Amino acid sequence: MKFYIKTFGCQMNVNESEIMSGLLTREGYEWTENPENANLIILNTCAVREKAENKMHGAIGEYGRFKNKNKDLILAVGGCSSEKERDEILKRHKKVNFIFGTRNVVDIVNMVNRAKRGEKFSDFSDKLSDMSHDLPKMPNSLHHAWVTIQYGCNKYCSYCIVPYTRGFEKSRDFEDIINEVKDYAKKGYREITFLGQNVDSYGKDFGDGKPKLDKLIKEAAKVEGIERIWFMTSYPSDITDELIDTIAKEPKAANYFHLPVQAGSNNMLEAMNRKYTKEQFYKLVHRVRSKVKGVTLSTDIIVGFPGETHEDYLETLQLIKDIRFEKVNIAEYSPREGTIAAKFKEDNVSKEEKNKRLMEIVEIEKNIGREENEKYAEKIIRVIQEGKTKHGMHFGRTINNKVVMFDSIDEYNGKYVDVKIRRVSAGPLYGQKIADETQVDFKKEDPTLKIFD
Repeated sequence: MKFYIKTFGCQMNVNESEIMSGLLTREGYEWTENPENANLIILNTCAVREKAENKMHGAIGEYGRFKNKNKDLILAVGGCSSEKERDEILKRHKKVNFIFGTRNVVDIVNMVNRAKRGEKFSDFSDKLSDMSHDLPKMPNSLHHAWVTIQYGCNKYCSYCIVPYTRGFEKSRDFEDIINEVKDYAKKGYREITFLGQNVDSYGKDFGDGKPKLDKLIKEAAKVEGIERIWFMTSYPSDITDELIDTIAKEPKAANYFHLPVQAGSNNMLEAMNRKYTKEQFYKLVHRVRSKVKGVTLSTDIIVGFPGETHEDYLETLQLIKDIRFEKVNIAEYSPREGTIAAKFKEDNVSKEEKNKRLMEIVEIEKNIGREENEKYAEKIIRVIQEGKTKHGMHFGRTINNKVVMFDSIDEYNGKYVDVKIRRVSAGPLYGQKIADETQVDFKKEDPTLKIFD
């Protein structure tokens, strides 16, 4: 029996699809790249924006048509949109066999067997306690692994649907996570990324209320074979001094923070129910930059939130100019059914004004990105080669998350490569491969952070 999984949304969905693929493969199912050849199709969906939800409905229609040729095809829908829509999916789409939630992906084999027996059902049970390091997985990479350490969100930002689709925060057992890291290291993986809706709140639910991501990174760094450790996505007010110090002192920890600020106006931050002020955010950035050598920062911004005045927007613009993020993910506000903002706040910023603000930030960020990248011109930096783009160039990533494009061969995927930068852009750097770790005289020291000496 062949299966196909279509994954939408965040890296946690990717990780959960890897787990479902591993479980199905262990059961004797065979992965296929062509959904038309599949006997089982699973849609792992996203609900963060309405556009993502519309993609789910479109995909159900597209893949549901395969049932015209294969009446035994099982079509399943899981993920955040499934949690949000619940039984409405079964009512609207008659060709869906079953729907499931974000906390029971480990039960996928049992659910498929129920569908094979003719059941049409929804199952939103909580099986997070069954998550463990020894679950089989099918990662897309041979050198980098996603490791989910924390589920759910307790923040209830007024615009966000995630707490309603992912539930309350729950941290995985510390030792089980380290065992998973060790498992990946034994298989030759060199990089791991710790994942969570609020990854830096990991461990706050263990009893003392204190985050423990710093301790987790320190312990993971002891695992032989693991050479880079990343984490995402952070919530600014949960970033501790201990975590910053750990990133600063631990050579294996990536010198990179994604800090979603969302707005630069205290009026908007309060309306969004964010748990910090812009002054506190500025102080956080100062603490990070004063301690972590060569650190790069990225953020998320929402423009056109209900009630955002021109003055509020200008404050956000000023924050972006002051902090000079390496990357800004920008979104125009759109109401999400079920959120506080959608229920109680009028969407009173016009579509035209939202788009104008977005495009202005895009242009400013392009200029900042290009200017920040100039420091790398004609310098030698080190990447782990990740693969090839659709345009044929290979690419890799530095320890501080700069993406570099260069000519190479697939043989070096997953290996350290030194690249001399010949051209910069607002996004990637472009260079020439000059050395790789297979060479006898390859130097151990990473030249990247020497740029900041």
